[in-house]
Amino acid sequence: MQELDQLLTWCDTEYINGQHCQCGIACTNENYCRGQQTNCYPCIQRVHSYGNRTYHYNCDKMMLYYTLKHSYRFGAEVFYEINRLKNDFINWQEINIASIGCGPCSELFGTLSFWRTIGKNDADFHFRGFDTEPLWQPVMNQVQACVQTADAQTFCQDVFSYYMQSQEPINVIILNYMLSDMMKFHFAQYDNFLNNLIMLIRQKRPRYLLVNDVYLLVSLGATNKMLRFLKDAGLSFKSAKLQYHVFHPYIGQFGKQVAKQPFVMSDASIVQKYNPFSETNSIQTYIKFQ
Repeated sequence: MQELDQLLTWCDTEYINGQHCQCGIACTNENYCRGQQTNCYPCIQRVHSYGNRTYHYNCDKMMLYYTLKHSYRFGAEVFYEINRLKNDFINWQEINIASIGCGPCSELFGTLSFWRTIGKNDADFHFRGFDTEPLWQPVMNQVQACVQTADAQTFCQDVFSYYMQSQEPINVIILNYMLSDMMKFHFAQYDNFLNNLIMLIRQKRPRYLLVNDVYLLVSLGATNKMLRFLKDAGLSFKSAKLQYHVFHPYIGQFGKQVAKQPFVMSDASIVQKYNPFSETNSIQTYIKFQ
């Protein structure tokens, strides 16, 4: 996708030409990046490690590398997720998406690609991405600069405060690798987030809530807890769970197993430099409100 390639090219340039890491003792990976300039992925892996509940993204170079490493895969996963619902979306005149915890907005590229695939116009595509982490701001700004033909806006602010003051509609909410991160690093705030999410759903009455996340116990627990909250709140919905993984004796079964999907990565230079993931590999949840 041209817009995604433009974003990754910008990230590559910023990553190469940016200042050397200055994390020092704040480095997430035991001072790994002190003197290291070529690869931030070990620091990201330390953040992603199962037992970590302390270290989080704390460096602009990590954000750039994260975008370069993960965007193709995360965007493709959301594309395949929403594409399974194309018989419903084919009748829509426009789409209004709210993505919570959007980061580099990989779900924007997946959903916009899908919208075009079913023959819809960019002018009828509306995306609002929200993330409260200030380190994401430069990437989020560049996302807007790369997507010119569709209505794509990003905000480094609280999604619930935004829509409390906005009359903009929402018919799709996306949580892309967000629930597990919040459950893992902001556990004490998780129930409050779910209550606010329920209020947003009641206010805006979206048609779909789509979840795409990593296959870990914390992710399964986060998604299942969200489903319980929605049910206990009396919301009427149907849901379905999918997983690209085989059954794991420790993590467990989440939903119906589907085959992993390879996808095209069009920027050979990015592929050679950063070796991004090349196939889908997540858990997914469809929630259709009645």
